Amino acid sequence: MGSPSSHLFLFLFFLSLSGISGCSNYGLDVVKVDDNFFMLPGEGGNSSVVIGDSVILVVDTKMKQGAERFHRWVEDRAKNKRIVIVNTHIHKDHTGGNHYYENVEIIAGDYGTQFWLANNSREDMPNRWLSDTIVVDLGNEKAVIENVGQAHTFDDVIVYLENRKVVCAGDIVLNGYHPYLDETVGSNVDDYIVAMDHITDKYDVKNVVPGHGDLGTAQVIKNFRQYFVDMKAASEDIDQTDAMRKKYGKYLNLPVNKAGFDQTIKFIRSNASLRN
Repeated sequence: MGSPSSHLFLFLFFLSLSGISGCSNYGLDVVKVDDNFFMLPGEGGNSSVVIGDSVILVVDTKMKQGAERFHRWVEDRAKNKRIVIVNTHIHKDHTGGNHYYENVEIIAGDYGTQFWLANNSREDMPNRWLSDTIVVDLGNEKAVIENVGQAHTFDDVIVYLENRKVVCAGDIVLNGYHPYLDETVGSNVDDYIVAMDHITDKYDVKNVVPGHGDLGTAQVIKNFRQYFVDMKAASEDIDQTDAMRKKYGKYLNLPVNKAGFDQTIKFIRSNASLRN
Protein backbone atom coordinates (compact mmCIF):
# COMPACT_ATOMS: atom_id res chain seq x y z
CA MET A 1 0.00 0.00 0.00
CA GLY A 2 2.99 2.27 0.36
CA SER A 3 4.35 4.28 3.26
CA PRO A 4 2.77 7.51 4.61
CA SER A 5 5.78 9.43 3.30
CA SER A 6 5.24 8.12 -0.25
CA HIS A 7 1.56 9.11 -0.07
CA LEU A 8 2.55 12.60 1.02
CA PHE A 9 5.03 12.86 -1.85
CA LEU A 10 2.38 11.90 -4.40
CA PHE A 11 -0.11 14.36 -2.88
CA LEU A 12 2.38 17.23 -3.09
CA PHE A 13 3.38 16.22 -6.62
CA PHE A 14 -0.16 16.33 -7.97
CA LEU A 15 -0.86 19.51 -6.03
CA SER A 16 2.09 21.15 -7.77
CA LEU A 17 0.57 20.34 -11.14
CA SER A 18 -2.54 22.36 -10.39
CA GLY A 19 -0.81 25.75 -10.42
CA ILE A 20 0.73 28.33 -8.09
CA SER A 21 0.56 27.40 -4.41
CA GLY A 22 -2.09 24.79 -5.12
CA CYS A 23 -4.28 27.10 -7.19
CA SER A 24 -6.18 25.46 -10.01
CA ASN A 25 -5.79 26.46 -13.67
CA TYR A 26 -9.48 25.61 -14.25
CA GLY A 27 -8.70 23.89 -17.54
CA LEU A 28 -7.06 27.00 -19.00
CA ASP A 29 -3.80 26.92 -20.91
CA VAL A 30 -1.24 28.88 -18.92
CA VAL A 31 2.16 30.01 -20.19
CA LYS A 32 4.40 30.92 -17.27
CA VAL A 33 6.81 33.53 -18.59
CA ASP A 34 8.34 34.08 -15.15
CA ASP A 35 7.23 33.75 -11.52
CA ASN A 36 4.94 36.79 -11.72
CA PHE A 37 4.06 37.06 -15.39
CA PHE A 38 1.69 34.75 -17.25
CA MET A 39 0.10 34.57 -20.67
CA LEU A 40 -3.17 32.67 -21.03
CA PRO A 41 -3.91 31.97 -24.69
CA GLY A 42 -7.24 31.26 -26.33
CA GLU A 43 -10.76 31.21 -24.86
CA GLY A 44 -11.15 34.42 -26.87
CA GLY A 45 -8.07 36.60 -27.21
CA ASN A 46 -4.80 36.13 -25.41
CA SER A 47 -4.71 37.47 -21.84
CA SER A 48 -1.73 38.59 -19.78
CA VAL A 49 -1.45 38.74 -16.00
CA VAL A 50 1.31 40.51 -14.08
CA ILE A 51 1.37 39.90 -10.32
CA GLY A 52 2.82 42.99 -8.68
CA ASP A 53 3.68 43.70 -5.06
CA SER A 54 0.25 45.18 -4.31
CA VAL A 55 -1.50 45.21 -7.70
CA ILE A 56 -2.42 42.56 -10.26
CA LEU A 57 -2.57 43.82 -13.84
CA VAL A 58 -4.89 41.91 -16.18
CA VAL A 59 -4.77 42.55 -19.93
CA ASP A 60 -7.99 41.40 -21.65
CA THR A 61 -10.65 39.24 -20.02
CA LYS A 62 -11.60 36.63 -22.66
CA MET A 63 -15.18 35.58 -23.48
CA LYS A 64 -18.00 33.16 -22.56
CA GLN A 65 -17.10 30.19 -20.32
CA GLY A 66 -13.39 30.88 -20.67
CA ALA A 67 -13.89 34.35 -19.20
CA GLU A 68 -15.55 32.95 -16.08
CA ARG A 69 -12.78 30.40 -15.54
CA PHE A 70 -10.15 33.06 -16.16
CA HIS A 71 -11.78 35.28 -13.55
CA ARG A 72 -11.52 32.49 -10.99
CA TRP A 73 -7.86 31.98 -11.95
CA VAL A 74 -7.14 35.68 -11.37
CA GLU A 75 -9.07 35.87 -8.10
CA ASP A 76 -7.17 32.88 -6.68
CA ARG A 77 -3.91 34.75 -7.19
CA ALA A 78 -5.12 38.23 -6.29
CA LYS A 79 -5.82 37.49 -2.63
CA ASN A 80 -6.03 41.01 -1.14
CA LYS A 81 -4.26 42.78 -3.99
CA ARG A 82 -5.94 45.44 -6.11
CA ILE A 83 -6.84 44.34 -9.64
CA VAL A 84 -6.48 46.67 -12.63
CA ILE A 85 -7.84 45.56 -16.00
CA VAL A 86 -6.87 46.84 -19.43
CA ASN A 87 -8.91 46.12 -22.56
CA THR A 88 -6.69 46.40 -25.62
CA HIS A 89 -9.75 47.03 -27.81
CA ILE A 90 -13.53 46.82 -27.99
CA HIS A 91 -14.11 43.33 -29.40
CA LYS A 92 -15.98 40.86 -27.21
CA ASP A 93 -13.35 38.13 -27.39
CA HIS A 94 -11.09 40.44 -25.36
CA THR A 95 -13.69 42.08 -23.11
CA GLY A 96 -16.34 39.42 -22.46
CA GLY A 97 -15.24 38.79 -18.89
CA ASN A 98 -15.24 42.40 -17.68
CA HIS A 99 -18.52 41.99 -15.81
CA TYR A 100 -17.06 39.37 -13.49
CA TYR A 101 -14.79 41.95 -11.85
CA GLU A 102 -16.76 44.05 -9.37
CA ASN A 103 -15.41 47.36 -8.05
CA VAL A 104 -12.35 47.08 -10.28
CA GLU A 105 -10.83 49.75 -12.51
CA ILE A 106 -11.29 48.71 -16.15
CA ILE A 107 -9.36 50.79 -18.68
CA ALA A 108 -10.05 50.93 -22.43
CA GLY A 109 -9.41 53.27 -25.32
CA ASP A 110 -11.44 56.46 -25.61
CA TYR A 111 -14.45 54.93 -27.40
CA GLY A 112 -17.03 56.63 -25.20
CA THR A 113 -20.29 55.19 -23.93
CA GLN A 114 -22.36 55.58 -27.11
CA PHE A 115 -19.86 53.85 -29.40
CA TRP A 116 -19.22 51.09 -26.86
CA LEU A 117 -22.90 50.28 -26.45
CA ALA A 118 -23.34 50.18 -30.23
CA ASN A 119 -20.63 47.54 -30.52
CA ASN A 120 -20.52 45.74 -27.18
CA SER A 121 -22.56 45.26 -24.00
CA ARG A 122 -23.33 47.54 -21.08
CA GLU A 123 -22.34 44.89 -18.54
CA ASP A 124 -18.82 44.73 -19.98
CA MET A 125 -18.37 48.49 -20.43
CA PRO A 126 -15.11 49.86 -18.93
CA ASN A 127 -15.20 52.59 -16.30
CA ARG A 128 -12.18 54.54 -17.53
CA TRP A 129 -11.66 55.83 -21.07
CA LEU A 130 -7.99 56.37 -21.95
CA SER A 131 -7.04 59.01 -24.52
CA ASP A 132 -3.29 59.19 -23.91
CA THR A 133 -0.79 57.36 -21.68
CA ILE A 134 -0.70 56.39 -18.02
CA VAL A 135 1.81 54.44 -15.94
CA VAL A 136 0.75 51.90 -13.33
CA ASP A 137 3.39 51.13 -10.71
CA LEU A 138 3.15 47.46 -9.78
CA GLY A 139 6.08 47.65 -7.37
CA ASN A 140 8.19 45.08 -9.13
CA GLU A 141 7.24 46.39 -12.58
CA LYS A 142 6.04 49.55 -14.30
CA ALA A 143 3.30 49.16 -16.88
CA VAL A 144 2.97 51.86 -19.52
CA ILE A 145 -0.59 51.85 -20.84
CA GLU A 146 -0.92 53.80 -24.08
CA ASN A 147 -3.76 54.59 -26.46
CA VAL A 148 -1.91 54.30 -29.77
CA GLY A 149 -4.95 55.44 -31.76
CA GLN A 150 -6.48 53.84 -34.81
CA ALA A 151 -5.28 50.52 -36.23
CA HIS A 152 -7.36 47.42 -35.53
CA THR A 153 -10.08 49.69 -34.08
CA PHE A 154 -10.43 53.44 -33.51
CA ASP A 155 -8.78 53.40 -30.06
CA ASP A 156 -6.33 50.55 -29.63
CA VAL A 157 -4.43 50.28 -26.37
CA ILE A 158 -1.12 48.56 -25.69
CA VAL A 159 0.63 47.71 -22.43
CA TYR A 160 4.41 47.91 -22.21
CA LEU A 161 6.17 46.29 -19.25
CA GLU A 162 9.31 48.36 -18.75
CA ASN A 163 11.46 45.93 -16.78
CA ARG A 164 10.55 42.89 -18.85
CA LYS A 165 10.59 44.79 -22.17
CA VAL A 166 7.36 43.07 -23.16
CA VAL A 167 4.52 44.63 -25.13
CA CYS A 168 0.98 43.29 -24.84
CA ALA A 169 -0.21 44.43 -28.24
CA GLY A 170 -3.78 43.21 -28.55
CA ASP A 171 -4.91 42.68 -32.12
CA ILE A 172 -2.53 45.31 -33.51
CA VAL A 173 -0.13 42.36 -33.69
CA LEU A 174 -1.06 38.74 -34.43
CA ASN A 175 1.23 35.74 -34.69
CA GLY A 176 0.27 33.33 -37.44
CA TYR A 177 -3.30 34.61 -37.84
CA HIS A 178 -5.11 36.62 -40.47
CA PRO A 179 -6.68 39.74 -38.91
CA TYR A 180 -10.38 40.42 -38.53
CA LEU A 181 -10.87 43.72 -40.37
CA ASP A 182 -14.01 45.77 -39.78
CA GLU A 183 -14.04 49.39 -40.90
CA THR A 184 -17.14 50.15 -38.80
CA VAL A 185 -14.97 49.95 -35.67
CA GLY A 186 -11.93 51.56 -37.30
CA SER A 187 -9.81 48.87 -38.98
CA ASN A 188 -7.29 50.55 -41.28
CA VAL A 189 -4.36 48.74 -42.88
CA ASP A 190 -2.15 51.81 -43.22
CA ASP A 191 -2.78 52.67 -39.57
CA TYR A 192 -1.81 49.14 -38.53
CA ILE A 193 1.60 49.77 -40.09
CA VAL A 194 1.90 53.19 -38.45
CA ALA A 195 0.98 51.73 -35.05
CA MET A 196 3.52 48.93 -35.31
CA ASP A 197 6.23 51.39 -36.34
CA HIS A 198 5.30 53.55 -33.36
CA ILE A 199 5.64 50.62 -30.98
CA THR A 200 9.07 49.59 -32.24
CA ASP A 201 10.32 53.19 -32.43
CA LYS A 202 9.15 54.20 -28.95
CA TYR A 203 9.72 51.05 -26.92
CA ASP A 204 12.61 48.65 -26.46
CA VAL A 205 10.69 45.46 -27.20
CA LYS A 206 12.15 42.07 -26.39
CA ASN A 207 9.00 39.96 -26.40
CA VAL A 208 5.44 40.36 -27.65
CA VAL A 209 2.11 39.04 -26.41
CA PRO A 210 0.00 39.16 -29.59
CA GLY A 211 -3.78 39.35 -29.58
CA HIS A 212 -3.89 35.82 -30.99
CA GLY A 213 -1.11 33.31 -31.48
CA ASP A 214 1.99 32.34 -29.55
CA LEU A 215 4.16 34.58 -27.41
CA GLY A 216 7.14 35.68 -29.47
CA THR A 217 10.08 38.02 -29.87
CA ALA A 218 10.01 41.46 -31.47
CA GLN A 219 10.28 39.64 -34.80
CA VAL A 220 6.54 38.94 -34.50
CA ILE A 221 5.86 42.65 -35.01
CA LYS A 222 8.12 42.74 -38.07
CA ASN A 223 6.42 39.67 -39.50
CA PHE A 224 2.91 41.07 -39.08
CA ARG A 225 3.95 44.43 -40.50
CA GLN A 226 5.34 42.62 -43.54
CA TYR A 227 2.05 40.73 -43.83
CA PHE A 228 0.22 43.99 -44.53
CA VAL A 229 2.92 45.23 -46.91
CA ASP A 230 2.67 41.95 -48.82
CA MET A 231 -1.12 41.95 -48.84
CA LYS A 232 -1.25 45.50 -50.16
CA ALA A 233 1.05 44.45 -53.00
CA ALA A 234 -1.03 41.33 -53.62
CA SER A 235 -4.22 43.38 -53.82
CA GLU A 236 -2.77 45.25 -56.81
CA ASP A 237 -1.02 42.42 -58.69
CA ILE A 238 -2.51 39.00 -59.49
CA ASP A 239 0.97 37.44 -59.67
CA GLN A 240 1.70 38.72 -56.19
CA THR A 241 -1.67 37.40 -55.02
CA ASP A 242 -0.73 33.82 -55.87
CA ALA A 243 2.70 34.18 -54.28
CA MET A 244 1.31 35.66 -51.07
CA ARG A 245 -1.42 33.04 -50.84
CA LYS A 246 1.35 30.44 -50.75
CA LYS A 247 3.50 32.45 -48.31
CA TYR A 248 0.67 32.86 -45.81
CA GLY A 249 -0.99 29.51 -46.46
CA LYS A 250 -0.44 28.30 -42.90
CA TYR A 251 -1.99 31.38 -41.28
CA LEU A 252 -5.12 30.63 -39.27
CA ASN A 253 -8.50 32.35 -39.64
CA LEU A 254 -10.27 33.82 -36.61
CA PRO A 255 -13.22 34.26 -36.69
CA VAL A 256 -13.32 31.48 -39.26
CA ASN A 257 -15.92 33.07 -41.54
CA LYS A 258 -14.81 36.68 -41.09
CA ALA A 259 -11.02 36.60 -41.40
CA GLY A 260 -8.69 35.04 -43.93
CA PHE A 261 -6.49 35.69 -46.93
CA ASP A 262 -9.36 36.53 -49.27
CA GLN A 263 -11.06 38.73 -46.68
CA THR A 264 -7.88 40.78 -46.19
CA ILE A 265 -7.40 41.26 -49.93
CA LYS A 266 -11.05 42.23 -50.37
CA PHE A 267 -10.84 44.72 -47.50
CA ILE A 268 -7.75 46.41 -48.92
CA ARG A 269 -9.20 46.59 -52.43
CA SER A 270 -12.49 47.97 -51.11
CA ASN A 271 -10.75 50.71 -49.18
CA ALA A 272 -8.52 51.56 -52.14
CA SER A 273 -11.59 51.96 -54.39
CA LEU A 274 -13.18 54.30 -51.85
CA ARG A 275 -10.10 56.52 -51.89
CA ASN A 276 -10.04 56.71 -55.70
